[in-house]
Amino acid sequence: MAEHLCGTYYPSIDQKGRMSFPTKLRDILGAEFFLCQGHDDAYIAVYSPEAFQDYCDKLYSITGKKGADIRRKLLAGADKQIPDKQGRIFITQQLRDHAGITDEVVVIGSNNRAEIWNKSKWEEFNSSVTQEEINEALENLVI
Repeated sequence: MAEHLCGTYYPSIDQKGRMSFPTKLRDILGAEFFLCQGHDDAYIAVYSPEAFQDYCDKLYSITGKKGADIRRKLLAGADKQIPDKQGRIFITQQLRDHAGITDEVVVIGSNNRAEIWNKSKWEEFNSSVTQEEINEALENLVI
């Protein structure tokens, strides 16, 4: 992927799970993309077809029963979406349940993927990362 996904967006979502997906992110992701449960927190990961293939390749590098179990858990609810003319997508009930999405959502760009969060869970996560932690983690990097 040439461009990086970034930014924070506050689209609306209806009771049936339809939401307007941010245009800036759609432009980077392409005409279709894959939604699956986030692997490290309660969000929905959104990948371009290429990034989703890379993600699957990494999952398939985990060997044995543990690898098979993780792939089943993470990919069972994966869903390909093609936004309609208004840029809306449908989020399955299974994915909404995973992310705790009932009404308000936040969509963030996270470099190689976008993430769809329950708004209050995102705010809780976002406020839990302190400036001190960021400074500590970055202290040995030349930026």
